[in-house]
This record gives sequence, structure tokens and C-alpha cells, in this order.
Amino acid sequence: MGMDAATQKKYEAWKRRKVLKRLIGPGIILIVAMILGLRSCRRDESQEIDTENMLDTHSDSLTDATEESGLVTTDEATEADPTVATDNDQIREPIVFCGASEPEDADILSHEAALSYLALVNRCYRLASDFSPDDLSTVNVAGVNFPFGNDVHQLRETAARALEDLFQEADANGLELIMSSGYRSYDLQVFFHNQAIDSHGVEVARRISAIPGHSEHQLGLAVDLTTPVLEVYGWLHEDFSTTPEGIWINENAHYFGFILSFPPSREEDTGIIYEPWHIRYVGVEVATEIVNNGQILEEFLWYNN
Repeated sequence: MGMDAATQKKYEAWKRRKVLKRLIGPGIILIVAMILGLRSCRRDESQEIDTENMLDTHSDSLTDATEESGLVTTDEATEADPTVATDNDQIREPIVFCGASEPEDADILSHEAALSYLALVNRCYRLASDFSPDDLSTVNVAGVNFPFGNDVHQLRETAARALEDLFQEADANGLELIMSSGYRSYDLQVFFHNQAIDSHGVEVARRISAIPGHSEHQLGLAVDLTTPVLEVYGWLHEDFSTTPEGIWINENAHYFGFILSFPPSREEDTGIIYEPWHIRYVGVEVATEIVNNGQILEEFLWYNN
């Protein structure tokens, strides 16, 4: 994935400065001084030396010498890898995603860090088993809660109100969304993950169900959605993406501060299969930037430090 517009602008400005630094060295300064001296002695304009052409010639000479030596310039190395970003002339390494990382080696987020709306929970970062947000609030929307036989779900206060607004707008557009899951405690994630292991084995379970401590649901910011259109009322299926509700969510969730945490073709980076039903609250401004740039949260955080 390429750089966003702001990073691309910084990168292009950095490249121009690097070219100038490479050209305007001691040798160029001497040449320019000689040119100015000649101009002061020779008034015949037809004989004036074209400084710009000399600079271009010198630049070409440097390029030729570099090519002959087999060396690769910093600019060329950066262009060869579009995931490299720059900031204030400092080159940052390409993003290293966590999809293939061992969850057992993950760093534990502090309670303070876990309360950030941009808290990153994946195979590199996990939550303590006793972490639970202190501002959980019941979400007043249509819901199911298999296998527990009720329709009550919670999210953190801001996310809960945002989801209510999202449901209200969806309803105004003739759509029927159902909330299937919200906040889950560590112990509840153990229950769901063990079910996945029993049904599919460990390897597949890790692709379809977050390992306890690595679930965005424990943050109180993640939501699973479904719709009766699927005729699997309350269950989750990739076909959700082709329903009017799923299409609307994909195109409009960011207006309410939500993103798709596990978009298509990103399993290698996230470690989780495509989940069109799973959205996560990050705030309207961040969600809009992520969607506009075709990013996942890891990329947004990397590009924005």
C-alpha cells in the first residue's frame, strides 16, 4: 500500500532537498564562482556560460558515475520501496505487520494505553487478563447474543452512542442491522476461542477467532453485526458483505467513527480472515483518514507516529 497524500508530499520535498544537497557541493560552488568571474570579465552575452546547463551536466555526470559503480542512491532505494516514509529528512523503515507473529511473545499494554481509542491489539500487543474499561454502557440497538439467550450488549460510552447513531441512520435508509457482539471480557473470549479450537483446530481457530487478550472486543470498542437478510439470524458470515446492510456499512461506517478491522486481502498483515461484520471504533477523524487512504489501523499509527 502506498503512502498517503501528506506523507507523499513530505517525501517529494525531501527528495528535492536531497538532490540539491548532492549537486551543490564544494565543486559546484567553485564552478559557479568561476562562471561569475568570467561573466564579469566578458560582457559579450553571446559568450555567457549557461549555469543551469552546467549544473545539469554535472548532475548527469554524477548519475552516470553512480550507475557505473553499481551503487544505489538513497532516493532510488526509497523509490524502490513505496512503504518507506520520510519525516524531517529521517527515513523510516517499512511497516512490519504482526500477522505472522507469535501471540505468546506479544507485549502487554498498560491499562492507560488500553484505554486509548487507538489502542492496537493484535499478535504483537495484548491486553492483561484483568483489563476492562470503566465506562462500559449498554447499547440501545436491536441485538442478539448467542448462545446466551438475550440481546444486551455493551461498549464504551462514546462508542455506544456512535453505534446508536449508526443504527438510526441505517434504519432511515431502510436497512435492518443487528448487533451480535460488543464488549467481551477476557474469560468470555476464552470461551469463544476454545469453541473455535474444538470445531476447527488450533491453526484455523487463530485465523477466525482472536486469542484471549488479543481481541478488540475486550477493548469495548469492537462490534459484530449481522442482518436477518442472511437467513442465519445472529450468525456471522462473509456473505454479509454482499447484503445491502453490509455494503452500506462498508461505505458509511467511518462517518460514525468505525472502521473494518479485518478488510479483504489483509489476512497476511492482520492474522485474521476477512470479517465484513467486524467494525471497531476509532473516532470519526481517524476513521475517515484510514478509509480514504485504504489503510488498516497499524498503517495509520505508523504513518502518524
